[in-house]
Amino acid sequence: MRRGRRPRGPRRMPLRGACTVHDPQACDRARYLDVGRIRREVEAGPYDAVVCLSPENVPYFSGFYNMDIRLIPERLHIIVWAKGAEPSFVVMERRAAQLTERHTFISDLRGYQGEGLDSMRALAEVLAAHGAKTVGIEGRSFPGGHLLDLRERLPGVRFVDAYDWFERIRGVKTPAERETITRAARITCDAIDAAFRAARPGESERRIAARMQYEMLVRGIDMINAPLLAAGPRTGLWHALPGDHAVEPGMLIKTDSGGYIDGYYSDIARTVVMGRATPHQRDVHAKCTEIKHRIVGAMRPGVTAAELARFGRQAYQDVGLEYRWAILGHGIGLAIHEAPQIYPWVNEPLEAGMMMMIEVGYTNPPEDSFHVEDLVEVTAEGAEYRTDPGAHARIWELGL
Repeated sequence: MRRGRRPRGPRRMPLRGACTVHDPQACDRARYLDVGRIRREVEAGPYDAVVCLSPENVPYFSGFYNMDIRLIPERLHIIVWAKGAEPSFVVMERRAAQLTERHTFISDLRGYQGEGLDSMRALAEVLAAHGAKTVGIEGRSFPGGHLLDLRERLPGVRFVDAYDWFERIRGVKTPAERETITRAARITCDAIDAAFRAARPGESERRIAARMQYEMLVRGIDMINAPLLAAGPRTGLWHALPGDHAVEPGMLIKTDSGGYIDGYYSDIARTVVMGRATPHQRDVHAKCTEIKHRIVGAMRPGVTAAELARFGRQAYQDVGLEYRWAILGHGIGLAIHEAPQIYPWVNEPLEAGMMMMIEVGYTNPPEDSFHVEDLVEVTAEGAEYRTDPGAHARIWELGL
């Protein structure tokens, strides 16, 4: 008996109607969808079929979104797009029985039992029915045990990592995607600002961060993703969660916070100081802000991420600040870090319609760490801020 199988064969969900696509406009997420783009890319792509199951690609390739895809990843949601065919959606039986055209434009629903390897039985049946010989998968997201089982079931099929293919398709955002990403970012900015305005000397990191999260939720964020905040000597820690440490005058406070709206991320970083800033704190913050502005000014369609990374590193040198940082930016959308990632080794070009987070920082542990990050849209002419670039032009001084 194959590993993960039940002694008795699992019940198969019947197809719901003909193997066709529902009208995408009937789907609750219709405004985000570009089914025609997906179909064109599948037909022009190098794979007989593509299979996606990550929380980033399932909504994009099916129109379906529920927080389960992030919170309970062992309950796989699997989309199959094959050349010359309509897509299939492999989900747990209970969910398959509940899905309607409001939830997904895919009408071919395949159910599986439990949270184990029966999902691979259903997926193998779909791929075999299409006669697929080369299948693109998300190598970074496909569970290893499941892939081993799938290969046993389909020994004649070649599975290829199509991660870059999926990322490229999602890179250029629809107008509705751009609007939601912008709204999430602006809400996050406003929430951060409200929490900082209310902060007082002696309050704990946890209390300031809790107020920030509250403000995000009441202003329209669906769910918190990154409640990162640290002060004083803890600012040099990478992605530190807030603790019960008191924030005293003179301490820097660094936050990198965000949440989701309809599955789309926000990701905003700010650095402020409790009380009066020192000349050094003002200088470093101003230089980080200037570097950020220079990077945004250099962005335009056709410029590669590598060129932008090299430009940004040169900007550090130009303003007299040692380069002590890592990534200078990244795409954002259904994932918090999407392509293109702004590193010197990434040669992907920018395209109009991309939404990018440009982030600049400086770290000199233990307590001299700065981080500024804003949302930018790549346009046909260049790039434009979608969050207010002037709100934190000067380092904020809190509690005065």
